Amino acid sequence: MEEHPVTGPGPETHESPGEPPLVSVVIPTRGRPALLQETLEAIVAQDYAGPLEIIIVHDREEIDPTLARFSCPGREIRSINNTRTGGLCGARNSGLAEAKGEFYASCDDDDVWYPSKVRRQVELLQSDPDLLCVGTGIRLLMPQEKIEWPAREPVISHERLLGNRVKELHSSNLMMPISAFDKAGLYDEELPHGYAEDYDWLLRATRVGKVGAVQETLVDIRKDQPSWFRDKSLNTAAALEYLLDKHPDFRDRRRGHARILGQIAYARITGGQRSRGLRIAGQALCRYPAAPHAWLAVAVAAPGVEPQKMLAASRRLGRGLS
Repeated sequence: MEEHPVTGPGPETHESPGEPPLVSVVIPTRGRPALLQETLEAIVAQDYAGPLEIIIVHDREEIDPTLARFSCPGREIRSINNTRTGGLCGARNSGLAEAKGEFYASCDDDDVWYPSKVRRQVELLQSDPDLLCVGTGIRLLMPQEKIEWPAREPVISHERLLGNRVKELHSSNLMMPISAFDKAGLYDEELPHGYAEDYDWLLRATRVGKVGAVQETLVDIRKDQPSWFRDKSLNTAAALEYLLDKHPDFRDRRRGHARILGQIAYARITGGQRSRGLRIAGQALCRYPAAPHAWLAVAVAAPGVEPQKMLAASRRLGRGLS
């Protein structure tokens, strides 16, 4: 599995003392040009005084050289192909290999940064050299509502990540020093279908360093557009089972273990494997009887229940299903 040091150009070191450092922004994309344009416009409009290099990684599609038209002084945009394993992990690693900045920021091709996002994260990282990675508060753009999700805590522990997905650490808002990948490794290209690649990386990062967040909301996360993983429940189940095997410390935390088992159960049931999913839901409830994902899995197994409507309703309850 890919956990070796970064092999790209590495950070440029010619900045003058006190000059804001170069930030490399990596955006994997496939087949969403209109949404990508909105994402790029928000990144180019950052109020950060330093330079940004914006690397668009086309995954299993042709490069679009016309995207360079969104460039402006201090905001260079270039497009490359994913030259590694197809999917999100290979695309993020391809961008990382090309990055020249002191800091690496990841973003999906359908989400939107607020103007102060980069500046606030760079300030936080520079104020605390022990930080390996930082997220931000987010706003979830659901089909019929918007949900504010500020970061609860300025520092997120490994223990908390085992018990909770911590949505404020999201693939569209993470920023880290390039050197963080030497400590935590690259994105894992063996992860089935690349699902939860950011969560896997964060679990590794919190073992070896400090992870934090700017607590205010600085990114809009679209949940009103099709994702790469929607309607691919069995892919999700396979990836979560891989994570359980890769991170055995889940099994030492009843609640965290039950959460992942419940998510697997839900994915198996909505993917048509009702009996198998119910067995896994039973295992989750034996580990932690109040596990919400397991009860959600049991509910969607009932005849006539529409999984997406049930999931949307459950999200309105707040952080319990994160």
